[in-house]
Amino acid sequence: MKTRAALFHAPGAQLELCEIELEEPRAGDVLVRMAATGVCGSDLHLVRGEWTRPTPMVLGHEGAGVIEAVGDGVEGHAPGDRVLLSWAPSCGECLPCRTGRPVACAPLRAGVSAGTLPDGTTRMSADGRTVYRMTAIGALAERIVVPANAALPLPDDIELDHAALVGCAALTGVGAALHRAHITPGASVLVVGAGGVGQFCVQGARIAGAQRIVAADPLPGRREQALRLGATEAVDPAEVGTGEFDSALDAVGGSETFALAVKATRGGGTVVAVGMPAAGVRYELEPAQLTNEEKVLTGSLYGSEDPAVALPAVLDHVRHGRLDLAGALGPSFPLEQANEAVETALAGEPGRVLVTMAA
Repeated sequence: MKTRAALFHAPGAQLELCEIELEEPRAGDVLVRMAATGVCGSDLHLVRGEWTRPTPMVLGHEGAGVIEAVGDGVEGHAPGDRVLLSWAPSCGECLPCRTGRPVACAPLRAGVSAGTLPDGTTRMSADGRTVYRMTAIGALAERIVVPANAALPLPDDIELDHAALVGCAALTGVGAALHRAHITPGASVLVVGAGGVGQFCVQGARIAGAQRIVAADPLPGRREQALRLGATEAVDPAEVGTGEFDSALDAVGGSETFALAVKATRGGGTVVAVGMPAAGVRYELEPAQLTNEEKVLTGSLYGSEDPAVALPAVLDHVRHGRLDLAGALGPSFPLEQANEAVETALAGEPGRVLVTMAA
């Protein structure tokens, strides 16, 4: 079948809106008509040339839509079902899956690096050339085919454009706060970077009962947004003190932002690396920060939980007003304006930028 998609060719080049060939769903697959796709920081790593992936590639790995068709053997999904996308459909059989780390699934990670689905295929082409997928999804298209376990059920009471944020930003940020930082009621928390994921780290800290939540970001618009979403303070990174916080989450992934998180955490506190770093980034540490100060340094991938397990809890937080999706949204652009969407995200728009598709 044919579908329209925005193709990424190279850093600095405009995305190309064109018609591509998409294979019909195979056994175990679903065909999803996309409603909205978020522009994530990982997509921007490619646009800036900070990551290298095969091209041409369809960017986008968080989004929501409606199932149009299912492949043989698919149970629990049917045409007309509303779903959000998870970029981590695990195999359930490799060592990480068997030891409780499905987001680190070996075939999945290989597919992410190669620009394919976990089975090594892309199922997309243009003019006879293979078209690759961003983070095993490639959601910046009107229709996509994904494994059935990459399409998570979405209740009718959650709007599709709101749900687009859940598949990456919300599960990542809220999960890092709840499942990795282990924030306790009354704690003090620093979130470095108040972009899409950072804003959900802030909300996760609020849900966990933190008493003091400080968002550090150089952009005033993002600081203001963080305050609306639950931060008790929002400051420029230069204003962050030393040893003030029980926990710090680096939602950026830069060497300087991680160093700031480590510096700001008290002895015995926890530092969580959440943001995905650009290729070649290295973190520097003073040994005494581990020995004398006994700081706990850890990382969080996709919220440190199986997305299928984490999703019901996240949606429950939304329903009960504890998690604000609408307040984290930025402007929306139609697929025809995908380049404007990317440029807006690159400029530091406080809310999550969306690309929407016609019904």
